Amino acid sequence: MNAKQIFIPLSLLLTGLIGGHFFSDLLGLQTKLEKDFNIKKIVLDIEVPKKELKDIKNPAKNVILLIGDGMSVSQISVYRLLKGGPNHRVSFDRFPFSGIVLTHSEDALITDSASSATAYSTGQKTKNRYLGLDSKNNSLENLTETLDRYKFVSSLIATSEITHATPAAFASHVESRWDTDQISKDLVSSKVATLLGGGRNVFNTESNGGVRKDKEDLYETLKSSTNLLTTKQGLMNFDLSKEGRVFGLFADKHLRDIDDLSNHDKEPTLSEMLEFAINRFDHYQKKGCEGFFIMAEGSQIDWSGHVNNLQYLEREMDDLDNAVILAYEYAMNNKDTLVIVTADHETGGLLIESEGLSYTGDKVKFSYNTDIGKGNHTGVPVPVYAFGPGAENFTGTLDNTDVYHAILKSIGIDKSSSKGSCIE
Repeated sequence: MNAKQIFIPLSLLLTGLIGGHFFSDLLGLQTKLEKDFNIKKIVLDIEVPKKELKDIKNPAKNVILLIGDGMSVSQISVYRLLKGGPNHRVSFDRFPFSGIVLTHSEDALITDSASSATAYSTGQKTKNRYLGLDSKNNSLENLTETLDRYKFVSSLIATSEITHATPAAFASHVESRWDTDQISKDLVSSKVATLLGGGRNVFNTESNGGVRKDKEDLYETLKSSTNLLTTKQGLMNFDLSKEGRVFGLFADKHLRDIDDLSNHDKEPTLSEMLEFAINRFDHYQKKGCEGFFIMAEGSQIDWSGHVNNLQYLEREMDDLDNAVILAYEYAMNNKDTLVIVTADHETGGLLIESEGLSYTGDKVKFSYNTDIGKGNHTGVPVPVYAFGPGAENFTGTLDNTDVYHAILKSIGIDKSSSKGSCIE
């Protein structure tokens, strides 16, 4: 018997003619059957409507964009419960403006991080796996490139490898997010002032213990052409007035790698990297730079969903939450700073359910509902929270491409002109 074929007259339920045990047994039948689903073909080729944005009277000088990769309302709700219960408030609950963001890519209802981050960085939809390119392989000017022409200083931060999809979308133009040889070249040649995260192996050749296939030793290039930092201590002790771009590679792979426990003490947190990037702007401000843009990603929230691990989720949400607190407090003290918190997509289909059928008690069941043990991305919208100049444009329903346009609107930039670069 198929669970969908079971029909119980509502009148029987209302009059109590069906006993509680039978009802429980009946519902329990669903757990013994294959997970219920429907497959529908959905139209993808309709043009994306653009959100009407308000003009900003007092534009932002600085923008901090925090991305919780794989984080939707469910991850935030679970985190809130774990930290203090339903009446607890996390950092971005304090933000006065919020909305929801639709995340599909140009060629799929379920986006990957590359396509979604490209939408955030360029304002255009593209295919999954593409970075900084449209669906026809044309290069798109990304946000850091646009802002560089207006004498803004950009920083990219991640707890993954710095060449991972989300940070890469803000500084590279490649057809495949897995082409880390080319992505790393693009990062090195970019005018992003500060890049912080993991991924030393991506810049090292195979003969030197790295993973580069092209045999080009970019690690040596970074040593000679940038301020290359490899430890948390080096980051904390860095002379912020020193000339030159800063490249921080604090782990061979991603930060907090469980296969490299001995390196963890040498790795900064997301908030420590964010604080560095903010403080580093003083050097550029004295040189006449207009303002700063920082993208900081809590990369591994996504990974916790892929492996269905709540403890991992809580740890990574802690890391993001602390960074958001820092950004919010900075914006409170600097009224010209816009802070945005959002995500690229949801991962894992995380649910919060009652322990039983009575909806009573203080216990809940957390469950991941995509592929068991190997959670996938889902197509549900993600939240966006905003505080500061232009925050009112991050309300209601947005497409992920709208986030890019709302950021430019908050700064008051007209892309048709230019002031020149502020980076050496």
